[in-house]
Amino acid sequence: MAVLQRDEEGAEGIGPAVDDRVVDRRAFLGTLGLAAVPRMAGAQAPRTYRLAYVNSASETETRKPHLQALRGALADLGYVEGRNLVLDARFADGDGKRLATMVDDAVRSRPDVLLGFEDVAQLMRARTTMVPIVLTGALDPVSAGLAQSLAHPGTNVTGSTQLMDQLVVKHVELLRQILPRLGRIGQLVDTTARGCTLIAGYARDAADAVGAEFVPYSVATPAEIRQAFARIGRQRVDALLPCPSPILFSARAQMFADAAKLRIPFTTFVVADVPPGVLFGYAATIEEGYARAATYVDKILKGATPGQLPIEQPTRFRLVINLKTAKALGLTIPPSLLARADHVIE
Repeated sequence: MAVLQRDEEGAEGIGPAVDDRVVDRRAFLGTLGLAAVPRMAGAQAPRTYRLAYVNSASETETRKPHLQALRGALADLGYVEGRNLVLDARFADGDGKRLATMVDDAVRSRPDVLLGFEDVAQLMRARTTMVPIVLTGALDPVSAGLAQSLAHPGTNVTGSTQLMDQLVVKHVELLRQILPRLGRIGQLVDTTARGCTLIAGYARDAADAVGAEFVPYSVATPAEIRQAFARIGRQRVDALLPCPSPILFSARAQMFADAAKLRIPFTTFVVADVPPGVLFGYAATIEEGYARAATYVDKILKGATPGQLPIEQPTRFRLVINLKTAKALGLTIPPSLLARADHVIE
């Protein structure tokens, strides 16, 4: 069968028959093809998010697990460096001027989210009230001026805190179980670190609660730390409490060694890797705080407002007892305390 057709000029002629169903199908497929063109042309690559993290301390081996925990938790939530995430990490090596410059640079880089511990977050907050700030950890974000309350921050800051007021009380209680005659509790207090002076206040209250004398040793430089231990040797205290600050953290190995020479028990807030010479560590793991920070980043990148996200408190604490140090100091750890420990170093 033949049908009447027109050529491209409109002339009529004879050509082979074409089934109507075939024509309809071709027209349908052509329509699909045309519809697909603008979609492909308008397709966009996945967005890359930028996070700026600043730390006042140095990038030592002990800091790497923290960032690994952050990166791992972010990856679990779908944020992977090199694919849709840039994590700009900066370390000030305990230099205050360098820290201020790094915070300035981090804010100017226009990140989607800023991250840092309480001391760094204070500097960030002073420079921007618009960029979301996530705390990787904090001592007291309310008194630090970073939040109106833990439940309702009401600012551009949210994240997690460590419950340091309760931690110090627990350290004193644990020392009292090991040393029933605990009478004098010492602490090196870095006067350049607000958090350290804050914890010293908690320590004084905790010592008063058990009828012990609190003896602070104010320091601001490595030389003053050495001088403080000379005074500790003369005055004698029954135990030393930790106080977090960049200066004290950098001098931790020498402090623990000096305390061991003086046969004075020293405690720590570090539980992932309790340093030699320390009697026990009690705290939440710092890595847990970094992992929680990733969940805040995820919520903020999905549209949540920082001021409406409650600041979380840790729910699980670890007790690590260094039995080797206890034996070296001639101390006996009560069996009930050993049974409660998450880990015992033999």
